[in-house]
Amino acid sequence: MNNRFRIVLVAPEYGMNVGSVARAMKNFGFSELFIVSPKCNPLGFDAIKYSKHAKEVLQKAKIRKTLSQATKGCKFTIGTTGVLYRHYNKTFRSLIALRKLKTKLKKQRQGKIALAFGNEGIGLSEKHISACDFLVTIPTSEKYPILNLSHAVAIVLYELSSLNIKAYEPAGEKEKQELVRSFSLITDKFSKDMRNPKKAKIAFKRMVGKSMLSDKECATILGVLRKAAKKLGKQR
Repeated sequence: MNNRFRIVLVAPEYGMNVGSVARAMKNFGFSELFIVSPKCNPLGFDAIKYSKHAKEVLQKAKIRKTLSQATKGCKFTIGTTGVLYRHYNKTFRSLIALRKLKTKLKKQRQGKIALAFGNEGIGLSEKHISACDFLVTIPTSEKYPILNLSHAVAIVLYELSSLNIKAYEPAGEKEKQELVRSFSLITDKFSKDMRNPKKAKIAFKRMVGKSMLSDKECATILGVLRKAAKKLGKQR
């Protein structure tokens, strides 16, 4: 099951589309569904009917009032649109083709990613577009570029399912504290040669706090610092 991506439907209007989205998610191994201010019943007759054997995806779906609430905890929010070029009053966004986005995500392997889909009538609003880090489009015919909501979701999930990226596991607080402690020990060894060792310790602690270190990254850096501190201890 792919738990790297969170599917976010913004104000969907028809239960049949919500159900079809759930079905597509299960087809391609996705399970996390958030729905922002739905205009239909996500557990209504049509939603259940069109979800087929993906009823549990609907039952586990989380309802939120705003897009920001639905994407809380995600590193990136990727919006989708069928309009190839848009200019808004308050924001401007160039579009990334779906397959180009796929290439970018191969290099970015950390953090949960929210995929936001607008409703059947107007898609994502200017406000929602402004909240997105990227805007992706599916190349379609210029004569009729707008896809049905569930069809768009299915195509995006099909492309991204092949990435097979493992979920990001953040470093724990104890590991990060140990990282800071090890750095402090090394700093103390060079305190006489440093202008402001206390400032260096504070800067490193802040850097660790602001960063999104994965557990593996933290373990790797910690291993190096521990060996360095041990070696310096023997030399002294």
